[in-house]
Amino acid sequence: MTITQLLSSATQRLTAAGSDEPQANAEWLLACTLGVTRTWILSHPDYTPTQEELALYEKYITRKATGEPLSHIVGYQPFGGLDILVSPDVLTPRPETEELVDLVSALYDQKQPYAFLDMCTGSGCIACALAKRFSHAQILAVDVSEKALFVAQKNIKKFRLYEQVHLLQSNLWEGVTGTFDLIISNPPYIPSSIVDTLTKEVLREPRLALDGGADGLDVVRPLCSAAGDYLNPGGWLALELCKGQAAAVARGLCEFGWKADVKKDIVGIERFVLAQKI
Repeated sequence: MTITQLLSSATQRLTAAGSDEPQANAEWLLACTLGVTRTWILSHPDYTPTQEELALYEKYITRKATGEPLSHIVGYQPFGGLDILVSPDVLTPRPETEELVDLVSALYDQKQPYAFLDMCTGSGCIACALAKRFSHAQILAVDVSEKALFVAQKNIKKFRLYEQVHLLQSNLWEGVTGTFDLIISNPPYIPSSIVDTLTKEVLREPRLALDGGADGLDVVRPLCSAAGDYLNPGGWLALELCKGQAAAVARGLCEFGWKADVKKDIVGIERFVLAQKI
């Protein structure tokens, strides 16, 4: 079978299975199978894979049709110019979180020796991306999940960031000491009633990283309430939140003496809060 025939068949199977983005997933999995880029796949429609490659692709498509996330099948997710290792124990990094990293990166001088804190680090994607951009920064990456920190450690090792990124297992602030120039977080923020309505791909990810309680703010509240105690003068608190939450969180911070702004993501959703303690 040619690439064109394979992609047509795989896309039909994934569509019938109710998979997210079936055409794109079929293309990514074939690119991974052949060890080439997705662009190469699209520019070589008449290439005929070997029998070994066909067998591997069949395994990948079968796994995807059951609802397994693409990142779990291939083992990584592109994020901020890095191929972040992932597993079922961590949230797959999203483009929105890349946007958050871009927003905060514009606030700091890349040559300065900052102290950053990545709360609810998961795979460590934010911490690693910031470390690559700010080579003189020291970054503390915190998570309550030992399994998540194991994945984060693998990413630190992969990108040789041992001297910059340090891990701490802690339930939010319990084990944190010191102060920071930035506290950044992509916490669990999805209301519990919504979690079970998510796609089967998303539901393969850890509920601990998704479920934010009845209104989605069970983690956000204690995170924000103590954040000011851990920020250096002029430091920023940067949060990724669910649709409909950012404005309320920003108002709450303002009531407690913060200056807080809401930023929209690329599709126009009020997704981010950037705040400074006055």
